[in-house]
Amino acid sequence: MYSITGYQISESADIYPSPVKRDWMDSTHDRHAYNCFPVTITNSLGWSVSFPEEISFIWDGISDSSSEHVKVLSGEKYVSTRRANGTISFNAGLGFQTDSNLSLLCIPTPNLFTRGAQCFTTLISTSFFHGDFPIVWKITEPMYKITIPANTPIANIIPI
Repeated sequence: MYSITGYQISESADIYPSPVKRDWMDSTHDRHAYNCFPVTITNSLGWSVSFPEEISFIWDGISDSSSEHVKVLSGEKYVSTRRANGTISFNAGLGFQTDSNLSLLCIPTPNLFTRGAQCFTTLISTSFFHGDFPIVWKITEPMYKITIPANTPIANIIPI
């Protein structure tokens, strides 16, 4: 067995076991999508991270080292454009401490789709990294307002 300790660095994101439910799956005829066991079980992989308020932003399509090309429209306290290059960083306010042989993998929330943006897949050795757990999205569609409704997962975290 392994040891993971999670803690809040600041009050910001919520973290919880990833739910099976997906709105698009609810919308299929007779909720038929839930009959696919591989999809359904994958939905519950790891822990989901979400925010209690709506977040929205838009990118002008210019990818350079300036942070001014992504405009945050709502949820400013939860995001930053400092990474530039058409990305947005989430201020999760979450820290983790793990055993030396354990890392945390951050992935896009399985089977949850967001038009115009995609979560980076990253691996953090949390046995020595003690800062705010980084979650970053690459914006893939310029001039499209991306809205993340309150309490919608932005990423999943899995120990490996």
